[in-house]
Amino acid sequence: MRIPIAKLPFEEALPRLIGIDIFRDFSEDSEEDVTMFRALYDKCNAETYDEGDVIISEGENGKELYILTKGVVQIFRKTQFGDEIAIADIDDSFDVFFGEAALVDEDQRSATVRAGCKCTVLALDGNDFVDLCKIYPRLGFYVYRRITKRMQQVIKRANRDIATLYSALFREIEGTA
Repeated sequence: MRIPIAKLPFEEALPRLIGIDIFRDFSEDSEEDVTMFRALYDKCNAETYDEGDVIISEGENGKELYILTKGVVQIFRKTQFGDEIAIADIDDSFDVFFGEAALVDEDQRSATVRAGCKCTVLALDGNDFVDLCKIYPRLGFYVYRRITKRMQQVIKRANRDIATLYSALFREIEGTA
């Protein structure tokens, strides 16, 4: 269950924010970037989840980006038959974020994310992010660019997997496998 909590002081949160892949084009050494990230941080809500709580549910529409600040999350996907399979367990040392497509548009979630233990996240509403981008266009440009690159990698990997499966199926049908 989502439980709002008090946020860390901005100065403690800034290095984690800047360390996340979609924010890597910015610097703690730039006064302009720090001002921009203070505004972004002010829009974030800190939330805590107990072990087993669902943070994101596959198939539901989502409008928030989540940044894991403490704990472990587990990622699951459903098969075409509805069976849930575990994809990964990821802890906060990996600068984890998920739900980034919500910064582009409210989108259907592609996986379920559960708290693997008591964990804390920062949640950023996609509409709030768009409003920030109107004030700080550079923020939007670089973040959307990073998200686009990430999605491009996902598409390339999916195309490669489809080609591999097609090839294996074709060999099996021909009896050459």
